[in-house]
Amino acid sequence: MDQQQWQDFLSSEGAIWEGGRAHFPLTSNDNRQGLHLIDLGPVGAVSVIGPDSQKFLQGQLTCDLVNLPDGHSTLGAHCNPKGRMISAFNALKLSQSEFILRLPRDLAPIAQQALAKYAVFFKAELCDISDESHWLGLQGQGVAEQVAKLLGFEAPSPGQIVTFDFEGERCIAQLANVSQLALLCPASKTQKLWQILSPHSEATGYDQWQKGQIEAGIPQIDAATSEMFIPQMANLHLLGGVSFKKGCYTGQEVVARMQFRGAAKRRLYRAKCEGGDLPASGLEIFADGQQSIGNLVEACHSDEGIELLAVLTIAKVAAGEPLRLKDGRTLVIQDLPYDADADPLA
Repeated sequence: MDQQQWQDFLSSEGAIWEGGRAHFPLTSNDNRQGLHLIDLGPVGAVSVIGPDSQKFLQGQLTCDLVNLPDGHSTLGAHCNPKGRMISAFNALKLSQSEFILRLPRDLAPIAQQALAKYAVFFKAELCDISDESHWLGLQGQGVAEQVAKLLGFEAPSPGQIVTFDFEGERCIAQLANVSQLALLCPASKTQKLWQILSPHSEATGYDQWQKGQIEAGIPQIDAATSEMFIPQMANLHLLGGVSFKKGCYTGQEVVARMQFRGAAKRRLYRAKCEGGDLPASGLEIFADGQQSIGNLVEACHSDEGIELLAVLTIAKVAAGEPLRLKDGRTLVIQDLPYDADADPLA
């Protein structure tokens, strides 16, 4: 099934397409007791396969894949020599010889090409599989148990992944957090999976998946923000996405120096603003009406307006100065579900 056929199918299911995303009219948008089914069309994947895959990635990524058990996932990033994140992702470790990186679709070719430059001396093949495979998202309380029962696999725990057979094809389930499950399946099986899951869930738009990620304080780097942030600016070190014990990787010196010298002047914040047009990732954020103090990482619509994550200057936020988008909308800082001032080395 190609992308146009998939869009035609979801349109027949009641979706309205806008900006490449499927939007569904909802009657229980924030009902977290129920199960929500989400088309993760904006999400892509890069596969890394070969006997040297773990060795290769261990020398490139911020996360520690050697000590990550098979069948588990971790946040991570690939940096340039200046420590700026080219890409950030969920790294799914199927085995020491096979990994899948879950990341925004528009970032997948950038990530694949950047990593491929370093892969020439390793027996590892990198491929952008965003077109031949497709992600579906499920969200709600007890999501892993509900979906596992419907599809006949063992429910994963947070951070764990499971593979299961669906009509002779391999599919992968990753519990992204306690209420969000991502399913990766061959594109040819996506419609059938949707038809099995939809009677037991309510279709909802990609904004709801983003909202769950934003509430969890998990940053999403896309093509517009590639090479804009050092991992600590996006709180990646607080989310298990940076190892300070694993040894060298590209950009490691800059990342380590920032951590050990306490030089970070910006970090990730969660905020809300009034509704309207969705602000684009990378957009500047201002204090005092004029001074740029950071950039927007991602944003989504919600019933309360717009929810977002942004990398902002710590001192300006602490001073309580009014923060605004360029169009004048005021940001209201929200709590993160983790301690943003914690020391990951403690």
